[in-house]
Amino acid sequence: MQLAYFEDLTTDFIAHASGYTVTEAEIMEFGRRFDPQPFHIDPVAAKDSVFGGLVAPGTLIVCARSWLVNHLDRCPAYSAGLGVENMNLLKPVRPGDTLRLEVRVLSARLSQSRPDHGVVVCKNLIYNQNDELVMELAPKMLVRRNPDTVSCKHI
Repeated sequence: MQLAYFEDLTTDFIAHASGYTVTEAEIMEFGRRFDPQPFHIDPVAAKDSVFGGLVAPGTLIVCARSWLVNHLDRCPAYSAGLGVENMNLLKPVRPGDTLRLEVRVLSARLSQSRPDHGVVVCKNLIYNQNDELVMELAPKMLVRRNPDTVSCKHI
C-alpha cells in the first residue's frame, strides 16, 4: 500500500481496493444484531420482500467499505473522519457478492486549525462483481500533509 499525503490528493487522484465477499452468515448475524428486518435475517421470509431474497443491511456495506479503505492501493494519510455526505444505496448486496471500491478526490483544502493537515472530500463508489454500482458516498476526512513539505508543526 502506498501512502498518499494531502499534497497527493488532487482531483485526478484515484485509488482502488477489491476482494470483500459478503456471506449469508455475515448478513444474518449483522442483521440480527443491528437491523433485524426479515430480508436481513430470514432467507425464507426474505423471498416475500421487495428484494425477493436476503440482502445486506446498508450499514454492513458501510463497514465493508471501511475494510476496503484499509486495503486501498494508494491510501490517504488519514487522521480522522469528519463526516459523510450523500450516501446512496443503489442496488441490493446479496450473499456471495464481492465488492470493490473506487476512491476519487472531489475537493481538498488546507485545514484552518491544523496547518499540518488538510480536509479532503472523496467520492467512494462501491461496485459488486458484475461492475454494478451498489453504493456511493462522499466521506470528508482530515489528512496529514507530507512532513517534508510542512514548514510549521502544529503543537
